[in-house]
Amino acid sequence: MKIGILGAGMIGGTVGRLWAQAGHSVTFGVRHPERLRSMLSGLGGKAKAGSASDAVADADIVLAAIPFRAWPDVAAEIEAALGDKVLLDATVPDPPRDGAFGDAALARKEGVAFSVAPLLARAKLVRAFSTVMWTTLQSQAHRAGDRIGIPLAGDDEEAVALAALLVADAGFDPVVVGPLLQARRFDPGTEVFDSGMSGPQVRAALGVA
Repeated sequence: MKIGILGAGMIGGTVGRLWAQAGHSVTFGVRHPERLRSMLSGLGGKAKAGSASDAVADADIVLAAIPFRAWPDVAAEIEAALGDKVLLDATVPDPPRDGAFGDAALARKEGVAFSVAPLLARAKLVRAFSTVMWTTLQSQAHRAGDRIGIPLAGDDEEAVALAALLVADAGFDPVVVGPLLQARRFDPGTEVFDSGMSGPQVRAALGVA
């Protein structure tokens, strides 16, 4: 599968490497593609870098792993190329880094996802990879026994199913929580956020099968 990743930092870079190692074709959308040469050289030709628009246009599915405050500008840049593609949103507001936009997202009773969804209304948005530290993703992928649980929520069932397949390919246990409104159940400040829980533990905490 062709995957575009917005950002190549801690989350984007880690998950992108895991997908490339699983055989997917990955394009990182970054401001300075030339700075990724060292990272890309270790991925056997399965990854490349370009602009955000390049990464989105070439992709079947997109993962967003950018600073939360960047969303308004990035959304304007990629909206046309993204269209109605599946968008996995791993972004999390981090005060005070993300300013008023991040603060407003954390205050939304509907959840963080509903600060992003209106910016890209045609996209099939799925919250994914938004609860686990990059160090856990890096060290615990494909571990033996119960794998780290990655909660997922989105309104398009096919998009969520595709997200679940990619979570499994990266070496984790996908936990489908429900429609996008349910993503607030694993937002910052909830029991499962940054908990390092296994898939069965996440299911028990959220009461899902």
